Formats: sequence, structure tokens, C-alpha cells
Amino acid sequence: MMNMKDVSSDVNPAKVSEIKPVEVPKEIGENKNSYTDAPKEIGENSAKAQDIPQEIGENNDLQPNTVFEVDGEKHYTDDNGEVYCVNNDLIPNNTYELNGYKYETDDIGRKISAEGKLQIKDHEGRGEIKVSKAEIGKGDEKATDDRGHIIGDQFNGAGGVGNLVPQDRFENQSGDYWKLEKQLAKEVSDGKDVYMRVDLDYPGNSYRPDSFLISYSINGEEFTTTIFNTPRGELK
Repeated sequence: MMNMKDVSSDVNPAKVSEIKPVEVPKEIGENKNSYTDAPKEIGENSAKAQDIPQEIGENNDLQPNTVFEVDGEKHYTDDNGEVYCVNNDLIPNNTYELNGYKYETDDIGRKISAEGKLQIKDHEGRGEIKVSKAEIGKGDEKATDDRGHIIGDQFNGAGGVGNLVPQDRFENQSGDYWKLEKQLAKEVSDGKDVYMRVDLDYPGNSYRPDSFLISYSINGEEFTTTIFNTPRGELK
């Protein structure tokens, strides 16, 4: 894991002007493994470890939940100040943390798990989503999909590419996933200790998950359910 100090103190002075902090929305925030863990040859839609600029190196600290622009590329840091995303591509074979929830990616940068102790967000209204459905689905999204939160918005789940997947509109707005989120939100509001883990399964190299294996516990009592991401057409 990278241990970075203030960029301005350890970066080659000639490069300092190339690093431009950019304001990042609150809903974007995402612990990562060494970039060297990523394969040298990965899917064309994924961020490549070797593309991380050298000036973002082992001896620098970056601010958490921040965007840095280097050579025209936006590098996003997570809760721990670790780069987890370049532009809209997640670092492959990586773990990161957003708003207190932990995520893992596979070898082409798809989110394969998310977990954490659920908490109700402390502000009103839905968080703004800053990425498009196409940026999330990379061409595999359906016309009837929503930009679905893996960790729900009501639990302060992030509204960026690190927590969003193409999800069937029915499932997202009124189906079993929505119903489970509503149930768990009530349990949390009632003061119960609720922990949730979502494992995502994908067909082939698609960026659209076809199922969610959800394991959760309520005051220590454990439950498991599988919810399918089957396209079901337009809402009535």
C-alpha cells in the first residue's frame, strides 16, 4: 500500500504544476493494494497500473476523497488517500474504501464485492450521481437499467463509479433489492446492528452484473439471499 506525503513536498518541482487538485463531490470517496498487483495486460476499459504517473509515488501522501489531475488524467483517492480510480476506470485487483464501506475489484476493474456496517446518512435528499450509465456499464448496460447503488444511497453509499452498476430499473426502484434495502434501513433506524456484504457475479467480461449474492446480519443473526439482475422492460 502506498504511503504518500504532501505532493508539493516530494514531487519533482518541474512536475508540480501538472498536479491540479480538483473539487470532488461528497458522494465520491473510495484501501488499495499495490499497483504492482495489477496484471500488465488487462481489459481495454480498465485503468492500468503502469499508467499511474511516477510523481504520485511511494513517498507522497494524498488527501482522502480528492481528485488530482495529472497529464490530463483524473486520479481519484478513497477514504484512506489511496488512488483507486483513473478517470472512470477502477484499478484492477484492488481494494478501496468509500464512505466507510470496503470494495474489491477483479482483474479487469469490475466491482466484485462491497461490505460494511450499515449506517443511515445524516443529510436529507438523495446524493447526486456524477457518472453516466454508459460510463458505469462500458457498453454492457441495458436501455431499461438504472445507475444502481451497491450500497444504497440511504446508507450513505457513494454516488460514483466505485459504488454504481447497471441495475434493472424494476429491481432498483421496486424489486427485491429495493425491498431489502428498505427493510435493512428500518432495522438500522430501530437501533439494530446491521452488517451487509454484496458479492457480484458477471457473465463473461461484461460490466453488467447478472446477480447479487447478499449476506447480511441483524444483531448477529445471519441471512443470505440471491437477487438476479434480469432485464424486465420499462416501468409502467
